[in-house]
Amino acid sequence: MSAAAGHDCIEPQEVASLLSAMVSIPSINPDFLQPSLPSGWFGEAKLATFIADWLSREGIEVAMEEVLPGRPNVVAHLRGRPGAPSMIWEGHTDTVQVEGMASPFQPRIEGTRIYGRGSVDDKGCLAMFMLGMRALKRRGCGCDLTFVAAIDEETTFRGVQHHVRAHQPYDLGVAGEPTSLAVVRACKGVIRWVIDVRGRAGHASKPEDSIDALAVAADLLHHLRGYIRATDRTHPLLGRRSLTCTLMQAGEGANTVPGHASLTFDFRTLPDQTGDEAWQEIADVVNAFARGHAAGADILMQAPFVDSVSMEVSRDARIVRELSAVLAKAGLPHEAIGVPFGSDASKLTRAGTPTVIFGPGRIEQAHAADEHVDMEEVARGADILVSLASGL
Repeated sequence: MSAAAGHDCIEPQEVASLLSAMVSIPSINPDFLQPSLPSGWFGEAKLATFIADWLSREGIEVAMEEVLPGRPNVVAHLRGRPGAPSMIWEGHTDTVQVEGMASPFQPRIEGTRIYGRGSVDDKGCLAMFMLGMRALKRRGCGCDLTFVAAIDEETTFRGVQHHVRAHQPYDLGVAGEPTSLAVVRACKGVIRWVIDVRGRAGHASKPEDSIDALAVAADLLHHLRGYIRATDRTHPLLGRRSLTCTLMQAGEGANTVPGHASLTFDFRTLPDQTGDEAWQEIADVVNAFARGHAAGADILMQAPFVDSVSMEVSRDARIVRELSAVLAKAGLPHEAIGVPFGSDASKLTRAGTPTVIFGPGRIEQAHAADEHVDMEEVARGADILVSLASGL
């Protein structure tokens, strides 16, 4: 049974045609550029042009808004009746790297699944939104609807940030990410930075004449883990925050005491902190450690290179209530949940648009070598969004 009561169902065959075309267009985020791979695999412009042309052929008002040279957002619009609530649907056109994939951009269909880089993250969501827009264009839309296909969600979120700076907030928002069609109203933030430890290199036969940067870095890592355990707190939907050292680089040679070590950290934060507050909290701990335990080494905590804010939308927010009601009517789980991963929803929410995360597929399938999405789930997601927009 379709979730879109009173409407014709969107068919999986329609998803297969559209999503196959989109998966076949490489759109790796240029921040993952590798000279060994074809240059045409990087950047979102070709996919953005495909999306804009497809929407335009369906009679939908569409514009390309350049965010960075050769990297545009696609912005489509369906006008609602006077006084209708405004809603944004937002997904992203960039994908991650393709290591471990033999043919990442040759879509493969097995049963109801389609495989290929970007199939679930985030082209399945883009297809869901596009097919939903087409249905609403043909049948009429109960709200004033904007669809944004944004660049750069996988690294520094410049696409969605450009949009919120250039446009007024909306009454409701849906950001597309794989949630198995669950309503997500809270997500953790993530902030990433590098800590440099500078000691003094020396011959390994006389370590007492050196300052071992790697040993200091190991002590610092142990200290930070203890600090996070001691200051642990939880969120009812998101659980505990986490601080993880994801990269450690050190050493000059097999017979040399390391004079330099570099540690990269990933801090998953809760909605009670901004990225700046979380970074400063750890910076204070690192500075205190450096004063008392660094054995003569210099420790520098660099500014963040990623800062994705956390979010929590009230269970009473209209978008949560309305989408949950549509899911309940469709016989699907409808209790709003929280997730540990971030998305563009947090930037929209922090800018004044209460936004939930919603889409087909599971987050475990994203970024994987066998990335895939179920086309029936994409179609059902589109039907659900049609019902949502029609009922506002």
